[in-house]
Amino acid sequence: MKNTIRIIAASAVLAVVLLSAQSLHCSASPALAASPAAVQTLYEDWSDNKRDRTLPVKIYLPKQIDHPLPVVVFSHGLGGSREAAVYLGNYWAEHGYIGVFMQHPGSDESFWKPTAVLGQTTRQTLMPEFKKTLANPMHALNRAQDVHSIIDKLTELNKTHAQLSGKMDLNAIAIAGHSYGSWTALTASGQNIVTPAGRNISSPDPRVKAAIFLSPTAPKKNQDPDAVFGSIKIPCLHFTGTADSSPVNDTPASDRRVAYDHISNGDQFLVILNDADHMVFNGGRRAVPKQIDSKHHELIEMTTTKFLDAYIKKDSSALQWLRGVGAKNELAGNGTYEYKLAKSPAR
Repeated sequence: MKNTIRIIAASAVLAVVLLSAQSLHCSASPALAASPAAVQTLYEDWSDNKRDRTLPVKIYLPKQIDHPLPVVVFSHGLGGSREAAVYLGNYWAEHGYIGVFMQHPGSDESFWKPTAVLGQTTRQTLMPEFKKTLANPMHALNRAQDVHSIIDKLTELNKTHAQLSGKMDLNAIAIAGHSYGSWTALTASGQNIVTPAGRNISSPDPRVKAAIFLSPTAPKKNQDPDAVFGSIKIPCLHFTGTADSSPVNDTPASDRRVAYDHISNGDQFLVILNDADHMVFNGGRRAVPKQIDSKHHELIEMTTTKFLDAYIKKDSSALQWLRGVGAKNELAGNGTYEYKLAKSPAR
């Protein structure tokens, strides 16, 4: 329950990231030069005074909007930022969506970047910091609440914002995330949270109508995946790769399909790309780029947008593409594709 999470978050103050209290505000920045000609980007910092927490966001939207557009909220992975998956933000905006890419203080780049800039850290010294941050339950609880806060703010801005007012269809919201961000998206979709004390709590947001998980997380080994994922009732698209392992929590690539296998009350789709590793989904700059990266991005862009069109825009042709031969033909030779329809009606 939403209130339950707030109570836990308020009581576990030892790891809360405290930010200066300020009134709810927005400060926009101009679009990045790298954005496609038809897309603009806004940088804003949204304050949640109830939690004394500021959430940076990057918003992608078409320059020309003549009717309310659906919204995709995106959550970055551990140590990331609102600059995650730029390729998806631009692509979705080009295809009629407003992308709100949020940043989660505490589990974002803030815990490692300052020392890295000073040259005081290496991959070997960073890894314990990543594991320590991931193990702190406050970050997970804060991420769950960040989703509610962001959507609450969108409701306000749809009435008052100079560039967003009246531009968003808030009855058509999807959530997406990569890695730890997929955990955020899973929780907003109805995943149960198992606390260190063994207590089951959940924090779904009923305003979320569909979800995309890039490198989805699996439950801990001692947790029942049916209990963790059984309450999810919305359509979901799961994306992973044969090389999608993670050194932070020792997750093998094969575990990325666990959520797909144990969600049965909403339509589910699974794409496993050949040779795709963990970071290709984030879209960040690589020290040694792979030739296959651009093809993988093309397939991720196309399939995620078809999924959004089908379940957020209610496009019957996109739904037929997902359930028919379209997706299978497009992915042939590049990976495997599975889907299963809900056992009970999706909400």
